[in-house]
Amino acid sequence: MTAAPTGTAVIGAALRLPGAGTLAEYWENLRGGRDCITRRQVDELRGLVDDALLDDARWVGASGRIDGVYGFDPATFGMAPRTALVTDPQHRLLLTIVHEALDDAGVVPAPGDRIAVFAGVGRNRHEELVRAVLRATGEPVDEVELEIGNEKDHSSTKVAYRLDLGGPAVTVQTACSTGLVAVHQACQSLASYECDVAVVAAAAVRVPDVHGYLHLPGSIGSADGVCRPFSARASGAVAGDGVVGVVLRRTEDAVAAGDHVRAVIRGSAVNNDGRKSGYASVSARAQEAVIRDALLFAEVDAASIGSVEAHGSGTPLGDATEWSALAAVYGTQGTTLVGSVKSGLGHLREASGLAGLVRVVASLEHASVPPTINVGAVAPFARERSALALSRTVQDWPLPGTRRAAVSSFGLGGTNAHVVLEQAPAVVDSVDRDGGGSIVLVSGRTAAAAEETARRWASALRDGVPVPTASRVSQQRRRHLAHRRFAVGEDPQAVADDLLVDPGASDRPTDGVCFVFPGIGDHYTSMAAGLRTLLPGFAAEVDRLLAACGAHADRDLAAWLSTTPSTGRGAAVDVRRLVSRRDDVRPASVDTVAVHAAVFSVQVALARALGRLGLHPDVVVGHSLGELSAATVAGVLDEADAVELLVTRARLLEAAEPGAMLALTTSEPPESHLRPGVWLAAVNSPRSCVVAGEPDAVRALADELAEQGAAGRLVPVTQAMHTPLMATAARGLDDVLARLRLRAPQVPLASNVTGTWAGEELTHPGYWQQHLTSTVLFGPALRTATERAGVLLEIGPGQLRTLAVQAQRDLGGAVVVPTVRREYQNERDDAVLLRALGQLWRRGLAPDWGALDLPEPGPVVPLPPTALDARELRVDADLEGLDLDGAVGTGTVVPRARPAAPAPAAAAPAGASAAAASPVQDALGAAWSRVLGVAAAPGDDFFDLGGDSMMSVRLIRELEQRLGRHVPAVVLFEESRLDRMADRIARWIGETGDARG
Repeated sequence: MTAAPTGTAVIGAALRLPGAGTLAEYWENLRGGRDCITRRQVDELRGLVDDALLDDARWVGASGRIDGVYGFDPATFGMAPRTALVTDPQHRLLLTIVHEALDDAGVVPAPGDRIAVFAGVGRNRHEELVRAVLRATGEPVDEVELEIGNEKDHSSTKVAYRLDLGGPAVTVQTACSTGLVAVHQACQSLASYECDVAVVAAAAVRVPDVHGYLHLPGSIGSADGVCRPFSARASGAVAGDGVVGVVLRRTEDAVAAGDHVRAVIRGSAVNNDGRKSGYASVSARAQEAVIRDALLFAEVDAASIGSVEAHGSGTPLGDATEWSALAAVYGTQGTTLVGSVKSGLGHLREASGLAGLVRVVASLEHASVPPTINVGAVAPFARERSALALSRTVQDWPLPGTRRAAVSSFGLGGTNAHVVLEQAPAVVDSVDRDGGGSIVLVSGRTAAAAEETARRWASALRDGVPVPTASRVSQQRRRHLAHRRFAVGEDPQAVADDLLVDPGASDRPTDGVCFVFPGIGDHYTSMAAGLRTLLPGFAAEVDRLLAACGAHADRDLAAWLSTTPSTGRGAAVDVRRLVSRRDDVRPASVDTVAVHAAVFSVQVALARALGRLGLHPDVVVGHSLGELSAATVAGVLDEADAVELLVTRARLLEAAEPGAMLALTTSEPPESHLRPGVWLAAVNSPRSCVVAGEPDAVRALADELAEQGAAGRLVPVTQAMHTPLMATAARGLDDVLARLRLRAPQVPLASNVTGTWAGEELTHPGYWQQHLTSTVLFGPALRTATERAGVLLEIGPGQLRTLAVQAQRDLGGAVVVPTVRREYQNERDDAVLLRALGQLWRRGLAPDWGALDLPEPGPVVPLPPTALDARELRVDADLEGLDLDGAVGTGTVVPRARPAAPAPAAAAPAGASAAAASPVQDALGAAWSRVLGVAAAPGDDFFDLGGDSMMSVRLIRELEQRLGRHVPAVVLFEESRLDRMADRIARWIGETGDARG
């Protein structure tokens, strides 16, 4: 029996570090020994840095800088642009990184989930900058807004609020050890079951931008702008910026959930130096103690630790003290490689411990230890004989057995943290690469974000991520946003290519989905055979319905329907089947009862299978026999009655006098093709109809049209359905219809008989007799259905897509989605249905992807995060650059003159828009723009644009200045939409006259 895994799993991470925006880039930089500190000459910094500093001989132009400090997508996090603009970029970057880390972990927060946040940020001057800008522009200062947007206290709770995380939200601040102390606290919270998932993040970003520093003797700053940990030439650190987030989960839970475990935290410890020679000094005793405590908690021996990511800041005293503590614990046996990422990044302060942790996680994953760079001659204390060795080149893991490593972080003021990790538990690669088609979904808040996400995922597929794995992650481990793309297939390259194809507009249907059930004519023996393995329960349902039909027919009907699916190999279209349009149809070759039973069984079983995926019709319509399926799904008939009616009907048709049916595509009026013995059987679209009648007359018409080059196809039936020739068969339904219990439809049904909505008439036996003898008004019925449906979902093989193209104007742009391939299509059945589900998903529906029997995805692997549509948001940019069309570009708060208060508006006539005849809506819209930072349209909702309770207070004040009167909150927020709010205010002004609130 295998013991349950213990510890805390690292299941996700994201970062912004000097020279790296992704984990892969970070690891490549570390392995390549790249120095990512930015160094610029004095002349390059003129205009960016005060000349007095640049001209000082002590100036060092070195800084660990990151890209995208001011880039942010406020809408993703429900923030108004103005709120985002005055929020500390560190807080904004925390939101972005936590979003990416959760994506990397495949965790989709749901309301009520106990996801904790432990986070901290650094000190900067952003709030001062905001105040200076507001003073310069004459804008009022909202103290509450500035506090919430900039104070450290609110960094973690802001993440919890904006991402709806329901576990503890704790701000951690221990200076340079903030990130690693937060990891320790998160592990404790998980161990005590306060939460089920914990996000740990730290941001240290200097605002305004910092390009260097003055080197002062005895200070922490490096004399030459190079950080040299454990070097004989070490002279200090170089400050840098960075943001890192990791996602943690109890290891047993992570394994059970199928998470991708990057590494496991075995134990951690935190302590403090206590009293010492100075607040900024360090204590070897305390550092040694915290290391031993962490090992004790982890229950591992120091000799098993192959690598230690040291604090390693490059200060001579600090490095010597740390090395002595490490040597006391790890230097007695084995081999332990010591390194410090600060050599290439600089000192990232609050984020430094997490940068080190992620390095250790990557080393455990890759069984490799990267070099510490810029060392040169090793410091004398590091040359002493011991098991410790400074990693100077890329090295393989130095010890056999389970890979274990540790990381230290020591904060200014003496709070020390040490964390012990080991490699992730082994997983079996069980991915089924030959199990059939899969569907990969990507989405974004905007079209641009969706396109970028698709580009990232395409790259991952080309780099070797199996399609089934990407499919499962995209379906169950990502949020599904408004702009959507999908690709279906087995080959990674082909799926990647398809993801990059712009799908065009993806407006969601406003009126629902119509299930369209085709009639006889496009059936074939292997229809939907490939769905038997994709849709759980579908095969059993088809077989059960066929058996029920067979019981009424007194024979086995199952043999007619083949269970061998299409392989999808060869040309996309079987040309032979496509052009075989006038094959002779002989009575002996058509088993009417079996065909009717098979079509009905497949259609009803497929509709029910889609229901198990959470897809239910808002409207139904059927063509001829398909209306019987539609009526069954709509509840007009229960299943047993439907089966009895179906078989009786088919037997009567089989016994009817011979007939023929001819499908026509023509621009001429259907009546022009009628003649003695030939009637109009169906009107399918303005260019498509079916005529039927006596066999010789119909065949003569077919020959005549063929000579004229007109398109016609004999339907594979031996009766002239929906003509007077069916009168005897219709009368034969008397007895069975008298026994059936017919009900009004529970789902709206568009009738074949009338072309309009059907109701109580469906409960009358005469309707179903007329249904057999009258013209099928399928085109008008489709037009009726699109009054309530924006998607026409074809249930079974049929010609709906062709008909819809012919009737584009009539159908109002409704989208046709087939679920089953046409007989001549050389495509896998599962691919056709998956593409249908993708089309529905693209239009806002939510199939239960987990209910599908898709190829085994194997272990979850990290895939790129959903892209954000970030904009540059910096408060100190050009003050005239505010873009009021929704996304703040380079701008900030725009100073503008206050308009004169308008005269009170007269009361509006009843039923009229009070705002339309007054300046109230203009004043309100301007106030919205000022408070929210966006230009509002009349139909916009205050809260949808990021408004909140605090902004409502500002809106009242802003509106008072513009209208010259106080509008009570109970009046203002009786409505939240701009035009309605303006109407209500105008009415209130009219009612109160000159009174002031």
